[in-house]
Amino acid sequence: MGSKPEFYIEASVEVPREQSDAVCNFIIENICTGLVLEDEEDSPVTGIKFYVAADDDRDFQKRLKSFLTGIGITTGSDIRRRTVENVEWEEEYKRQMKAVVIAGDVTVRPPWQDPPDGTRYDIIIEPKMAFGTGTHETTRSCLQVIRQTLKPGVRFLDMGCGSGVLSILADKMGAVYIKAIDYDIVAVENSRENFEINNVSTENAVRHGSLEQCDNDQPYDYVCVNIIKTAIMEMLPRLKKLVAAGGTLVLSGLLDRDLDDVLALMDQLRLNDYAIVEDNEWRTVRIFRT
Repeated sequence: MGSKPEFYIEASVEVPREQSDAVCNFIIENICTGLVLEDEEDSPVTGIKFYVAADDDRDFQKRLKSFLTGIGITTGSDIRRRTVENVEWEEEYKRQMKAVVIAGDVTVRPPWQDPPDGTRYDIIIEPKMAFGTGTHETTRSCLQVIRQTLKPGVRFLDMGCGSGVLSILADKMGAVYIKAIDYDIVAVENSRENFEINNVSTENAVRHGSLEQCDNDQPYDYVCVNIIKTAIMEMLPRLKKLVAAGGTLVLSGLLDRDLDDVLALMDQLRLNDYAIVEDNEWRTVRIFRT
């Protein structure tokens, strides 16, 4: 094993909040495997900070700028950079990654922090991804809904599993089978690592792909889908069939402006028993399958 680099390039960029998911995923898949979000409530922009070994600088700025232009971000997206020592980067990264408490007794924390008093469900997440650490509104809302409504003994499907945090909570709350799926191989690997860290004992399968990984599956009692509107709209008829009668379907990753189209499709599919959870501009829909 080689030694750690002595110096890093600390790069930072501000992007429109609604496009931060795409930018973070690009950075993780193409530049580095970890980053820090600087996301102030009610701010229209999200700051993204990441670190590249100084001896591996290459052309990351050019590639990122090209990606930003390609998705229509052309103003206010200057990439700032400075050189920092390795120890300075590690301390900054750890300082930014804080434990998050959901619904009073669910804690999502990095391995180097201890759970606060009152924690019933302690979830340790190795923060290698942009989301899935409990700080993003969609993850927060899904954890809250699961904590409030999941009953022991369910078959649980986690579509767009990311870090695996939702599945880990389902395991701790008594699910008897878990299938976690993501189209991003980095997410699949991170989920598997976090399952191991959290000693997930429920029978489970972590798969790379999409709904085809559920072909021939028996219906699930609880299905949680945290992706984007277009994918949800495409999947919804099939998702309805994957939820057992009396089960729960959670749709997340939706902005407020997405809601009308999703609710219209739900009405066509006769998915009319639902509740909406709001967190800033993000919406999570909890559907009760009759």
